[in-house]
Amino acid sequence: MKFTGFEVLDATIQRSNAWLNELMQELNWTDRRQTYGAFRCVLHALRDHLSPKDAVYVGEQLPMLIRGFYFEHWDVSSKPPALRSRNDFSAYVSAHLSRAGQQGSNAETITRAVFRLLDRKATDGEIDDIQHVLPSALIDLWPPTLRAA
Repeated sequence: MKFTGFEVLDATIQRSNAWLNELMQELNWTDRRQTYGAFRCVLHALRDHLSPKDAVYVGEQLPMLIRGFYFEHWDVSSKPPALRSRNDFSAYVSAHLSRAGQQGSNAETITRAVFRLLDRKATDGEIDDIQHVLPSALIDLWPPTLRAA
């Protein structure tokens, strides 16, 4: 489908729409704006808890359009907030969701859905690398993946 007539932009729009549709199904939601907002909140929370080098690495794994909102408003000079547990991360995501007008959304459920989407969309080698840059408090939110040795 042609949106812009420029192949690289049309491809990223289609790919990004496919990712959002899959996340909507994963969450059993019908509202695309709500899905986009939740996806953005989790990606921003993840990015904010990584070192700049690791945040850039994760961003490189995303489609161009999604990469744009992943990096949007990023302050590379700020130090990642302390993360002692997955509850700290869920609280951080909840705060982002509230600011986005999604009070009452379950931050852990949304985070797990986004991580499952990322697990499905990235290649095995990329996923292994992404898992290695995740703060240890977030590892159990990432889906267990069975891979042949």
